[in-house]
Amino acid sequence: MMSPFKRSVFSSGFTLVELMIVLILIGLMGSMVAVSVSSGLLKSKERRFIEDFTASMKRARNSAIGRGRAVNFVIDGKERRFGIKGKKFTDIPKAIEVSAEGILKLRDGLFGITFYPDGSSSGGKIDLSWDNGRKDAFQIGIIWASIKHEITKP
Repeated sequence: MMSPFKRSVFSSGFTLVELMIVLILIGLMGSMVAVSVSSGLLKSKERRFIEDFTASMKRARNSAIGRGRAVNFVIDGKERRFGIKGKKFTDIPKAIEVSAEGILKLRDGLFGITFYPDGSSSGGKIDLSWDNGRKDAFQIGIIWASIKHEITKP
């Protein structure tokens, strides 16, 4: 007869070490998923902002052609926002530094690109530099008001 305190060679179950290893592995996998999800959310916010920025310039161009009068796409450096003059503006995140070449200075701290009814524009280049090293460059053509977007990743 076997004592109730002695362990059988054929007993089933997991040791404390095995359980600890499994718990550590589950914790590691959980942390990797959290990092992956948060990184994806950041990229989603970046993508959404760039889509809004580009769409706003395209709306200004299409509005100028459709209405038969010049329309300004405006960047307000003091208030950190952009949009079409006379419409709702969108905030520029603090993580982005805006620089530009060849765009109009409308007044102190207010810059813009004018889109004309014939499909042309005042042209220029706008660079958006993110604090994570990403850089989005927009080149706006003068004759056809084409909007070219290039991404430089760190």
